[in-house]
Amino acid sequence: MKTIYLAKSGKSGTAAQHHAWGAFGGASSGWGTLTEQQYRAWDEAAKRENRHRHLPRGHRLNGENLFTEINSHQRFLGLPPYLDPPDRPAFDYNPLGPLMAGDGSDGFTLKLGVPKTPAGYILVFAARPRGRGRRYCDKLPYLCLLPAPKGGVSEITAQYCERHGVPWPGSRVIIVTQQQLNGWRDLPRRLDVIVPGGEGPATKPKRRRTPAAA
Repeated sequence: MKTIYLAKSGKSGTAAQHHAWGAFGGASSGWGTLTEQQYRAWDEAAKRENRHRHLPRGHRLNGENLFTEINSHQRFLGLPPYLDPPDRPAFDYNPLGPLMAGDGSDGFTLKLGVPKTPAGYILVFAARPRGRGRRYCDKLPYLCLLPAPKGGVSEITAQYCERHGVPWPGSRVIIVTQQQLNGWRDLPRRLDVIVPGGEGPATKPKRRRTPAAA
């Protein structure tokens, strides 16, 4: 289970970064308020999670790590914390998609196919538009919670354009979705699409002038 947060760099950062850092700090501060029984329960839950994730030595979770991870996810969405470890849910493999971009008469649109309404919350992260050949991306700030679908489609046009502006024709739009249920997050899933209209008609070659006869 990978959580998508941008790395902290000095005191600067975007509003989304500060929100994520605040969620993490607020969640970790609650660890000192638990009972001994709750500490033991989180320690046992962390041992099970380590077996689930197959983490190498030196990177294993302890009870405090797991408590902070789960409750930072809760706090990030404004949800109440868990004082006792919630059971890990069995996430359904129900990938969203496709990601669809349009440039119709109403302008640019960005929509995501939702074949089946998933349980819990779907967080959407999105990169700035980039050239169609730039497929690698490691900076995807939080965009929004996936809006309720209508007719099997959720539209995220307004949220994307407010965050990153209107992408130009022929650019690549990359988003990542991640399901959150009871404080746990599933593996992130990437989707991308090329904004239509980038390949215009071929430029006609210029006619070469024939030098005048002497």
